[in-house]
Amino acid sequence: MVDVKIRPIVESDKQSWLRLWEGYLVFYEATLDDKVTETTFSRFLDKNEPVYAAVAETADGELIGMVTWVVHRSTWAIEDYIYLHDLFVSPESRLKGVGRQLIEYVYGVGKEINADRVYWHTQVHNHRAQLLYTKVGWRDGFVVYQWPQSKP
Repeated sequence: MVDVKIRPIVESDKQSWLRLWEGYLVFYEATLDDKVTETTFSRFLDKNEPVYAAVAETADGELIGMVTWVVHRSTWAIEDYIYLHDLFVSPESRLKGVGRQLIEYVYGVGKEINADRVYWHTQVHNHRAQLLYTKVGWRDGFVVYQWPQSKP
């Protein structure tokens, strides 16, 4: 296990976060307009937004992972839910416990705000991630649909 500090993202992390974000988008074969990326980062820093991010930082200050989440209401609970939206660890830092630490950080946030649950989705072919996910959570059996029907 690699020794990292998991902490909330700050403005000065932007360039390092962008490197991780771009790696994440490449992994999922996705492209986003620069305006979406800019808006996403600014939301992390806006206390009025329910969108959050944390980073995994090595002892020498390098960011090697990131996690984002959204806090939202549910019709099935009084307490909020947390949707773990994005999780990415740099390829050279994988299989060293960083992903688990990032997920557990979000679990800690859930405990702090008394969230009813933390949940997330992954692509069916992301087998390596699923090896971790089955250790830290359970698969609920739901199938996800979306609109519009075109792939982003």
